[in-house]
Amino acid sequence: MITHVTVQTAKQAETVEFYQWLLGLPVARTLETPNGPIIFLGGGETALELIANDTAEPINAKGLTIGFAVDDLDKKLVLLDSRQIRHSDIIAPGHDGIRFAYFTDLNGCAIQLFEAGK
Repeated sequence: MITHVTVQTAKQAETVEFYQWLLGLPVARTLETPNGPIIFLGGGETALELIANDTAEPINAKGLTIGFAVDDLDKKLVLLDSRQIRHSDIIAPGHDGIRFAYFTDLNGCAIQLFEAGK
């Protein structure tokens, strides 16, 4: 079982706000450290761990994508459009109504929004 995915970010507060705005991810816990807080987002089995790092550079991990399940992909893409965040077209491989799209978050992470078939 994967417990968390870690992102070191120079934009911790903005990243928390973004994922709460787009996906409603709650702050699951915060660990105070001498180097600043470590914030865990999510209420499920796997959390998104955000470590503040003022020298963190944008992530460029080719071939790695973080996927999030969403109830309504179209609504999430409208939200991204409202902030001029570019995203892929919807991909529907034709299996049980599954649909998904990709975008890059403000840390350079490749993100997939995934809607299960209805």
